[in-house]
Amino acid sequence: ETMASRLHRLRRPLLLSRFPVAPLSKGMPFLSSLGAEVQRRGIKTGDVYDRAQKSMGPLIIVSAYTNIDTLAHQPRGDNSNFGFYVYRINTNSGALTLLSVQQGILNPAFSRFHPTKNLMYAATESIHENGLVYTYSLNVEDGTLTEVSQQDAGGASTCYLTVDREENNMLFVNYWDSTLGTFPLADGKPVDNVKLIETKFDAGDAATKPKPAPKAGEQRKHSLNDPDTAAERQSSAHAHSIVLDPYMGTTAYVPDLGQDCVHQYHFDEKTGALSHKGKIKADATASGPHGPRYIEFHKKLNVAYLINEMSCCVSVFKFDPKAVEDIHAGGDSPSLEQIQAISTVPDGFPTMYNTCGRIAIDPTGNYVLVSNRGHDSIAVFKILGKKGGMLSRVGFFHTRGCTPRHFAFDESGRYLIAANQDSNLISVFDFNPANGVLSHTGNDYVVPSPNFICAPSLSLN
Repeated sequence: ETMASRLHRLRRPLLLSRFPVAPLSKGMPFLSSLGAEVQRRGIKTGDVYDRAQKSMGPLIIVSAYTNIDTLAHQPRGDNSNFGFYVYRINTNSGALTLLSVQQGILNPAFSRFHPTKNLMYAATESIHENGLVYTYSLNVEDGTLTEVSQQDAGGASTCYLTVDREENNMLFVNYWDSTLGTFPLADGKPVDNVKLIETKFDAGDAATKPKPAPKAGEQRKHSLNDPDTAAERQSSAHAHSIVLDPYMGTTAYVPDLGQDCVHQYHFDEKTGALSHKGKIKADATASGPHGPRYIEFHKKLNVAYLINEMSCCVSVFKFDPKAVEDIHAGGDSPSLEQIQAISTVPDGFPTMYNTCGRIAIDPTGNYVLVSNRGHDSIAVFKILGKKGGMLSRVGFFHTRGCTPRHFAFDESGRYLIAANQDSNLISVFDFNPANGVLSHTGNDYVVPSPNFICAPSLSLN
C-alpha cells in the first residue's frame, strides 16, 4: 500500500466549529453535528462560522423541508428550522464546514443557479398553496443568502426550474396541479408576467381539472409505490420537470409522471410561449406504471436519459436534432427514439419498495447516476459511447442513510454529496472517474429532512 493511499484511507472528517461536536451515534441523533447545534440554539439567520476558512473551497447549499405536513409525500425526517444550510467544502478531504443558515422560506425543494450571474433561484413545495420562486444573491465570502425577489408560480408544488439559453426566461412546472409556464427575466430577476398553461391529461382531449388539495389525512402519500398508491398517482397528470434540448434550446421536454410520457413543447424564446408538439412513451419496452420524473441530455452524444420513478428504470433515447429543427419550424416530429431500458435496482429487489429520485451525468460525461429511495443507494452506469450512449451497470452504493432524494457533484467532480431525506443526514462520497466507484469519505452531517443539494460553480465561488 502506498503512503498516498494509506493517507486517503485513514483520513477523517474535519469539522471546524466554535461548538463542541460529538461523534454521530444512534443515541444522540441531533447533538451530533454543528447543524444540530444550530437547530437547538435557534441561531439567527445569517450567522457565520469559521470565516477564516473562507478560502478553503467552493460552497455547497443544502435545502431542507420546514413543514412536511404540506407535502404530497410524507418524509419520515424532522421539520427543519431553516430552509437552507450553506457549507464550504474542503477539496482535499470532502469535509464540510457550516457557514450560514437561512430562515423565512417554506419548503425550498428545488434550487438552480443562474448560468452567469450570482443569483440562486429556489422553488417552494406545498399542495395547499401556490409555489413561489425566490431569488437570492449569495455572499461567496461568508455564505449568506440575501433575498432579492419572490415570484408566484401560479400552481401548487413547484418542482423544477430552467433558465433558457439566452437567459431571458425562466421555465417551471408545478407538480400537484400539473401546470407549467414561463416568466421573463430582467438582468436575471423575475418579472411578474407569468404565461401559464395546464398539462393535458390526454394531449388530444380536454385539460384535466386542477387537482384540489386534500384535507389533512385524506391523501395517499406519493412517496409510496404499492399498486393502490401508483393508481392514485396516475389518476391525473403530474408534470415533474421541464428541460430544453441541447441543440437549439427551443424544444421543451416535460416528463409527466401521471401519463407515463414525455411531452414535447415548442418554446418561443421571444414571447416565452409553450406550444404542445406531441408526446413520447416513457418506456415502450414494458407495461407501466413508469412515472417519468427527470430527463438528462448528454453534452456530446445525441442521447437522453429518462429516469422512471415508479418502475425504477432508466429509459435511454437517441436524440434527433433534425426533429428539433422540424419542431422549431412548426412540425411535431418525435425527437426521441428509445434504444434501451435498464433497471436501477438489483434484479431481486421488489420495485414496490423503491422509487427513484435524481438522475445525473457525471462531469466527465462517462457515467449516469441515479438515486434509489427505498433501496437507499446510488446506482452507477457506464455510458457506452460506441453503442450510442447505451448503459452498462457499474454497481450500487449505499448512501449511508434513508431516502436519498437528491445528490450533486461538487464542481471538480471528485465529491458527491447525497441528501438522505428520511435520516436527517447528508453524506459525502469520493467518486472515482476511472471506474465509477463511490467511496464514503466518513463525512456525514445532520440536516433535518434535506431534499436538494446545490453546488454553485467555482467561477462564482
